[in-house]
Amino acid sequence: NIEKECNAKIMIRGKGSVKEGKVGRKDGQMLPGEDEPLHALVTANTMEHVKKAVEQIRNILKQGIETPEDQNDLRKMQLRELARLNGTLRE
Repeated sequence: NIEKECNAKIMIRGKGSVKEGKVGRKDGQMLPGEDEPLHALVTANTMEHVKKAVEQIRNILKQGIETPEDQNDLRKMQLRELARLNGTLRE
């Protein structure tokens, strides 16, 4: 988990960060940054931890862009975990 490795809190915010139909808070207010371009908000106790988390995020994005879908092991692992969480995993 990147947050544990880097001692940082990472939040994905902006347009497209929340599933359609799930936009906004329960009280009807917009989520912070909801009207901004898609981005990651990284917070930590030290700048060193922030920089480490940002570098990890950049590496993941670079891998996602440069690696063909059928060869992207991180994507496969994440989709498998999502299917497990949703109860739709087929062994």
